[in-house]
Amino acid sequence: MNSQDNKEKNFEKSVGFLKDSIKEKPDVICLSERFLYWGDEKQEEAETIDSKYIKYFQNFAKENQVNIVLGSVSVKIENSKKTTNTTFVVNRKGEIIHRYDKIYMFNVDKKDIKIQESDSTKSGKSFGIFELDGVYVGVGICYDLRYPEYFQALVEQGVEMIFLPANFRENTGKIAWDVLTKSRAIENQVYFCACGQTGGDGVTKRCANTRVVSYDGQIIDELGY
Repeated sequence: MNSQDNKEKNFEKSVGFLKDSIKEKPDVICLSERFLYWGDEKQEEAETIDSKYIKYFQNFAKENQVNIVLGSVSVKIENSKKTTNTTFVVNRKGEIIHRYDKIYMFNVDKKDIKIQESDSTKSGKSFGIFELDGVYVGVGICYDLRYPEYFQALVEQGVEMIFLPANFRENTGKIAWDVLTKSRAIENQVYFCACGQTGGDGVTKRCANTRVVSYDGQIIDELGY
């Protein structure tokens, strides 16, 4: 996924990926962080839980009997200029069974990059834990990857598999993506499924490399760039 500042085009592309993947008869489909929109957040219209996009994915899940970890989307907060960075989990019946709001904000102030996610996004307070087909599953979003205590807390509550919708930059990913996705899997003895965006250029280029990592650190499968 290479999301841009055109929500309709991003939506159409994500639907295309879902239709392709369902041919392989998966139990779970995961999309990347901010898959519906990536650009100037001031120009983005945040979603509500009953938006036409969310409803489409619910219907898709029901019609195709598949679970969907719906990447993450920007969700409106009533009476606030801020939004949440939110993952909705949809089961095979098309029901939203869990909502996880990203906890750790990407606040960086360095020579080559200055980003304050907390200026526009409200941090979540509760863990991403849910059950799919009898398996306890956890979810984090992108920058959460840097906080091992979060994933340890998930596993202490019985999680066996963890999803991480993400949008890591290439420069950051060169240092952290390979090491930390393996680390989170090994130290917690879980399967770790990290779904990253691709595309971009310069400082905005993404690291991609969506992957599934086994509890012993072996890469079960990877999409590369």
